[in-house]
Amino acid sequence: MRYYILYPDSTEADTVNDVNQLGDDNGFGVFWAREGFNVLLNAVDQNHEVLGHLRIIDETAKRHSIESFLDKIKKLKVRIQD
Repeated sequence: MRYYILYPDSTEADTVNDVNQLGDDNGFGVFWAREGFNVLLNAVDQNHEVLGHLRIIDETAKRHSIESFLDKIKKLKVRIQD
């Protein structure tokens, strides 16, 4: 399952941009993180005010809260994709 992050001024069409791509759960216990994942982690670490305006969707356009997304991937090995 592929996950995307949408910023306040983003649309679903922006999911093609690297900065909007969180990464992929390959179904084998590994989450392959992309550029958007680092942006999300920095915002969470800093408790940034933008957190309330971020939206996370998956490849089926289903919405996920930040908390539920992080709960899903905390059980996975997170790998950085170059």
